[in-house]
Amino acid sequence: MDFTNSSIALSAIFLILLLIIIAKIIIRKRFPFDSYLTYTWTFFLGISVAEFISFAAGIWIIAVLSFIALKEYLSLIDIRLQDRIGILGAYLSIPFMFYFIQIQWYGMFIIAIPVYSFLAIPLLVSLGGRETQGTVFSIGAIDFGLFLYVFCTGHIAYLLHFGIWKPALLILGVAICDKIAHAIKKRIKSNINNLMLRFIIPLPITVLLSMLTSEWTGIPFIHSIILGSLIPVLVIMGQHTGDYIKADIGVEVNDSSTRRGKVLDNLKSYLFTAPVVFHYIRFFLT
Repeated sequence: MDFTNSSIALSAIFLILLLIIIAKIIIRKRFPFDSYLTYTWTFFLGISVAEFISFAAGIWIIAVLSFIALKEYLSLIDIRLQDRIGILGAYLSIPFMFYFIQIQWYGMFIIAIPVYSFLAIPLLVSLGGRETQGTVFSIGAIDFGLFLYVFCTGHIAYLLHFGIWKPALLILGVAICDKIAHAIKKRIKSNINNLMLRFIIPLPITVLLSMLTSEWTGIPFIHSIILGSLIPVLVIMGQHTGDYIKADIGVEVNDSSTRRGKVLDNLKSYLFTAPVVFHYIRFFLT
């Protein structure tokens, strides 16, 4: 295998994350930003597998993560037993969409869930039973979770077609913003100051990261600066939206003692970042 500098860097990031996780298991002690570590590593596992072993396998690792996120979301919302057919349809939408990602059929990928799954779910819910009360909520809740935690996450997998380092840049940028936001939340209670610092502090770091990896991502400097500036804003939007969703479904936003909602908490920063960065790259750079 011919290892370039980018391949060595990718391998190093993956191995460092893996060693930290192994050390955490052996020591049995919480690490700083522990809740974000596993999911960052999982994304890099998918990228590394796609680069060094099997491109298709790397994509389906991200599909599994989407399934886990959707499963947790559906377990937290108040949904009827008769909606199980609609829930099954939501789960089947994952391989339906990720197959089109694998074969790089953009036209079908982009409408697989927002058109076909969104049409199928209401029909499947209506076939589940005679009780009509709560149908609108069930359809909306299932479609909403499918859109956020499968469709939006799927954009990261499709980015693999544009080069390994484009999704790697996205994940590293989000990880940096997440860690800084986590540290700021513990120290600053003012919402305005909190939001400003969560943008200002990571901004030069994400811009510098985007510029330093420009040679590997193939993104010109001007677009690297724009993307590096966009990531902190999009992360804040995702965190804000994700926290509101968690609060509405009864999960304490700042409660680190429970495992409920952990997957949603770790993926909330990608809700806006993944699709917007993907479409920016596709529109301007491909």
